[in-house]
Amino acid sequence: MKANKLLVLALTAVAAAGLSACGNTTTEKVYSDVNTKINIWATAKEEAVIKNIVDTYNAKQKDETKKFNYKFTAVAESDAGTTLQKDPNVKDAPALLLCADDHISGLANKGIILELKGEFKKTVVDNNTPVSVLGATYNNGIYGYPVTSDNGYFLWYNASTLQENDVTTLEGLLAKAKSLGKKVLMDIPNGWYVNSFFTSPDLCGTDSLRFATEKDPADGVVKTSYTCNWDNANAVAAVEYLSGLLKPYYTDGTLMVGSNEAIAAGFQDKSLIAAVSGTWMEGDLEKAMDGDTLAATKLPTYTVNNKTIQMSSFTGSKIYTINKTRPVAEQKAAAALADLLTTKESQLKRFETRQSIPCNKEAVNDERYTKNVSKGAKALEQQNAFAAVQAQSAEGRYWDIGKAIGQAIIDGELGTYTTWKDFMEYQVGLLRQKQ
Repeated sequence: MKANKLLVLALTAVAAAGLSACGNTTTEKVYSDVNTKINIWATAKEEAVIKNIVDTYNAKQKDETKKFNYKFTAVAESDAGTTLQKDPNVKDAPALLLCADDHISGLANKGIILELKGEFKKTVVDNNTPVSVLGATYNNGIYGYPVTSDNGYFLWYNASTLQENDVTTLEGLLAKAKSLGKKVLMDIPNGWYVNSFFTSPDLCGTDSLRFATEKDPADGVVKTSYTCNWDNANAVAAVEYLSGLLKPYYTDGTLMVGSNEAIAAGFQDKSLIAAVSGTWMEGDLEKAMDGDTLAATKLPTYTVNNKTIQMSSFTGSKIYTINKTRPVAEQKAAAALADLLTTKESQLKRFETRQSIPCNKEAVNDERYTKNVSKGAKALEQQNAFAAVQAQSAEGRYWDIGKAIGQAIIDGELGTYTTWKDFMEYQVGLLRQKQ
């Protein structure tokens, strides 16, 4: 074996902590002193991927100190970061955490996750797609290892019932569904999806929702504020139109809101013919189709004042992060495992196992991916041309405000406000406040 470069973690509290590795004459790395048991939090579907990769690696190691040792706990990427922010030392706290990229800012702000520096940072930046690197970035620092580039959404539909021209416009899709006595699902009272109406390049722009943090000189507290123009005249006209369009369909049941489980159930009993969701639904929907044909495409357009608006979306990544409140030995083992779980080969294994879209540059161009790209991956690639980068656009405070906007759209209820202009100015004003 020949010596590989020393992998050094630049820890905030323990600058000398490091992780050594030696590689053989192939490109495979062999990690040293990683047998310390660590807890991993990741989505349930990731467990089989981790087991396969780790078991394969460990089987090649004769030295026990070079074998990984972990305990897996299933926690959704949407919950993992927020849970850890509340208590980084919660019972069975993870040393390695898989989370959606919008959690990075909060975790980094509170000093919970490790900033990667030196060779670790260079490896992440050099080996991954720009969007996934942005997902792991906070205040110009890299805070994790990108895992996938599939944290986005588009339109799934039943091609045995709908033609391509039926799904090009929101108006046409809903009218067709109603005429057939069928349903369309989009979880509009959810900030992750309601964004699609506003960040269109044809309306407010994909950069129209952006947050920034800074330390208040008065009290030293890190505060967040947004730049957002969703209360401009065009946006107000759009949201007023959308409520007029969507509320009647929501009231009569043509338009549904709901979870992934509701989507799968609706496609299975054939009550649902289209739904806005992501690549993670493909396997479940294929099983649910019962002879029908599943199809996917970008989101539809809608038209306001004779202007066609292409619906937007969020795009982003899933990120493996290291909990720096754990003992140093656990941090080192977690960093080495994160490195192993995000290599080209590991990302291709994840694609084969659970259809996750790779973000490693070599994996994205590998024939094992390019010749087997799923329906969902193709639709996501199509939709990403109109997408806002989630990690740069939204953090914790936005989600409740986005939910309130979405709920008002389908209910047509503005609370104490009498006009959509007043309502949107209030909601956007909440975002602009520094807090």
